[in-house]
Formats: sequence, structure tokens, C-alpha cells
Amino acid sequence: MMEILKAGKDLRRLNELSNILIKYGFGDLIRRVGLAASLERAGKLIRYQMSEDFLHLEPPERARRAMEEMGPSFIKLGQILATRVDLFSAEWIAEFGRLQDDVPATPFEELRPQVERSLGKPIHAVFRSVDEKPLGTASMAQVHRAVTITGDKVVLKIRKPNIREKIEADLRLLKYVARLAESQSVELKRYSPFQIVREFERSLLRELDFSVECKNAERIAHNIAQFKFAKIPRIYWEWTCEDLNVQEFIDGIPARNIAEIEAAGLDRKLIAKRGAKVAWHMMLVDGFFHADPHPGNILVLPRNGIAILDFGMVGRLSNTRREQLMKLVRHAVFGEIPAAVRILQQWANKPVNFEQLVSECEDFMQNYYGVPLDQLDIPRIIDQAAEALRVHDISLPPDIAMLSKTCVTLEGFGRLLYPQFDLMTEAQELLKTWGKERYKPTTLVRKLGLRAFNYVDSWFDEGEMLSPQESLTAAPQVDRQMIELLARRQERLRYRQIQLMVAVGFLLASCLLMLLPQGPKLWGMHVVGIVTFLGSVGVINWLLLATWWGYRSTE
Repeated sequence: MMEILKAGKDLRRLNELSNILIKYGFGDLIRRVGLAASLERAGKLIRYQMSEDFLHLEPPERARRAMEEMGPSFIKLGQILATRVDLFSAEWIAEFGRLQDDVPATPFEELRPQVERSLGKPIHAVFRSVDEKPLGTASMAQVHRAVTITGDKVVLKIRKPNIREKIEADLRLLKYVARLAESQSVELKRYSPFQIVREFERSLLRELDFSVECKNAERIAHNIAQFKFAKIPRIYWEWTCEDLNVQEFIDGIPARNIAEIEAAGLDRKLIAKRGAKVAWHMMLVDGFFHADPHPGNILVLPRNGIAILDFGMVGRLSNTRREQLMKLVRHAVFGEIPAAVRILQQWANKPVNFEQLVSECEDFMQNYYGVPLDQLDIPRIIDQAAEALRVHDISLPPDIAMLSKTCVTLEGFGRLLYPQFDLMTEAQELLKTWGKERYKPTTLVRKLGLRAFNYVDSWFDEGEMLSPQESLTAAPQVDRQMIELLARRQERLRYRQIQLMVAVGFLLASCLLMLLPQGPKLWGMHVVGIVTFLGSVGVINWLLLATWWGYRSTE
């Protein structure tokens, strides 16, 4: 039995998850990833019959319901999968996007000891009052209003007790199942399950640490400070730590409450445009953006302002990646298909058939030929590029996949407020600015100068030494067992050579011994020399036979 299954708690949890999958009709998946044998060896009886209550549901909906029942780790995994437009079709992406994390509230008295441990003092020493009725609750955390001793209205986001241990156990199981899936199923291996789990693990562990979320909030607040209509809650760092987030309470209208926004006399179209403007600035200018801008994370403020909440999920785009994205858009506009495919090649995680990929891309890129830059639908281009890559079993880089999902969520938010909302219209100014900055004379001269220096360096440099990590990456992959086998054969060959040299030495010595003038003689030769000669010849013949037999067995 695998080491992961030696722990009783892990085995019970694995059995619980398997029963949920079977209940929703995914029993065959348990067989395909090799879990059935492990569970049955552990004495767990596996029944594969699906519950009749779910026979009428489509697979994406059944998967979503199963994840909700499996708990917070799998709800968060589904939210990560909702960004992978390169791996799943639109129906699956839409269903993953509907995952809800609604659970019964935990009584505040059960949270109090943990809050006081985080504060390092009794609650009443910091807060004048705490509303024991939560503003919101989820599997990982619960949110309560409070008032500080100085009268500041704040929100306490409290991580639920023991949730980290539960999530770490689920992560161990997920990594085990992902490795098993890659080894057992060629069909599942194309989805790179272990890579997805590793990406999910990094995201989830960051989200568990509320101090990371607060740092994200402050960074974005600094980046968008120029937008006076946008507000980010202030963080109270003196009380914030890994499992407690204390931030400013912002009184606003939830963006999903259209009736209340209308009653307040606010401009829904302007609010949608402002939200998109801030989001595009984060994505295309800063390269650090809120990756889950759904209406539940947006509050509408007086004078058509907006407040952005919950920075647990953020996306990052490097300068290089933003440059690649803009080049892809430009190549689509001018119909430069091979140049666009080279960008996709850079995104690919394995070699691709260039000519075949060019052929795949020609169909969808013809739709954008000659379209003005400010009228392009970037999310649509990314989605269609992802579809072309999916045909070749190639996945998008996680940051590009996250960007695409964020754009889809953002467009949904905008159209909820204003049905005629067009996300790309709000990107026009930034796209034009990017084009002007990239191709203005001073920028071109600077880039030409840098390229000239690079050419000069390449002429005179003797070559750069690879770092140890690069050397390992560049080196061809070899079979370690085969190397060890060849080394053992080489050692045996050298040992035989030494034996043969010694035997030949004795043969020469025997010839000298046969010439001794005194002692017993046979056929005119000394007996000791004859015996040594015959023994040496016998050993040499045996060594030659053994060497031939060993050579014959390797053919």
C-alpha cells in the first residue's frame, strides 16, 4: 500500500471522497486513476452504482455538485480549473464558475479562542464590540463586523479552526491521485493533473495566509491610487496575521443588488465602465490584478464609486508576457499567422508541429484581419488560441489562462450592471497608448541601440557558461538504471582483462620453468613448468569462453 494510505485519517478521507464521486456518477474515474485497487486492498468495498437522483444531470453539473460536497479544497480547485480555458470546454468552465462555498455559520464562541490567540490579548482589549452574527461565511473563513476601542468600524475575517490541517490532508491526497492518474491513464495525463495540483497548492496555501491577501490589497491600492473613484479597504496591520484579517469596513451596495443601485439613483453604465477601466489598468499596465472580480467582490459607493474586496486570488503578468499578448493581438490584426503561431509556440510547454498549428490558427485569425485595434476582443482571441492549442494537447501558461478567466468574469459583472456593456471598448485608450509608446521614435531608437549592443557582445564573447540548473535542463535525459547496468558490465570487463593478463603472465612463467636444468623431467621438460603451462592454458580458455558468453547474452 502506498505510504499516503498508511495514515488512517487519510484513508478514511479518500474513501469518503470516492463515495461522493461514485454518488455523482464518476465511479469509472476511480478505476481509471488506479484508486479502486488501493481502496479494495485496504478493505474498502467499492460500489460503482450512481445515485438515481442525478441521472438527469449533465456531467459538468454533476462534477460541480460533487466538488461542493467534497468541501473547501475541492471548491477552490474548481475555481482554479475555471481559469483553464485551454483544458476544458465552455460548458465545464461555466459550471466550475458557479461553484458556491455556502456552509452553516460557526458560532462566534468557537472562533473566540483563536481570535484572542491571534490578537495576543482578550477581544475586549482591542474591540469595543463584535457582531456575533456573521456578514458572510464560507468553508475557510467567516466575516464579522466590529468596532475598535478608538471607534473605527472594521471587518474581522477569521480563518476557521483546524481548516489548514484539513486542507493539507486533501492536498496530500490530491498529489497522490494526480501522480497515480498520470501513471495509469494516457487520456488523463494530457491534462497534466500533477502540474494543476501543484499550481492549485501554491494558490491555496497563499490564500490560507491572510497576511498575503492583505499585502496584495495594499499593492493594488498603491497601483490604482490615481483612480479617485476606486477604494480598497485599509488594513490594520497591528492586528492582522496569518489567520486573522482586520480591515476597514466599507458601507456600500453589493454590485449584484441592481434594484438597490437603481433606487439610489446611481449610473449603472458609468459604474460598469469605471470597473472595467480599473481592471484593464491592473492587467495591462501594472501586470498585477484582482483575478476574481465577480459582483460579490464589488461594492457600489455614493457618486458612482466602487470598492474592491477580497484579494485572495490575484494574477500576475510579466512585462514579457504583456508584450507577447500585445504582439499576438497585432499579428491577428495584420493577418501575420506564422508570427502569431510563434507567440503560441512560446506559450507551449512542449514541441509543436509548426505547420499544422499555423493551419489550425488560420481559420480563427481570418476573423480579425483588418479589424481596428480598439475593436478587438482579446478574451475571444485567447479562447480561440487555447482551442487551437488544445487540439495539440498543449496547455496555456497559468498566467494567460488566469487573465482570460478574469476577462470573462469582468464582462459578466459589466453586463449585469449594463446589458449593452462592451469590455473591449473600455480597453481602447490603453491599447492606443501601448501602440504609441511601443512605436514612437525614441522607443525604437533605444531598442535598436540595445539590439546593436547585443550583436556586438555576441561577436566578442567566448560564450556563456551555463549555470548548474541550466546544465541539468539542457542535458539530455538518460535512463539511470541503464547507466548503472553499463557501468557494472564495464567493471566486469576490466576484471576479466586483469584475470587474463595474470593468466598470460603465468603462461610465460611456465615456459621459463620448463627450461629448468634440474629436477623431475617429462618429455625433456621440467614437470612444474608443464603443470603451470597446462593450468594457465585452461584458465585462459575459461576466461575467453566466459567473455564470449557474456557478449552473446547482450546481443
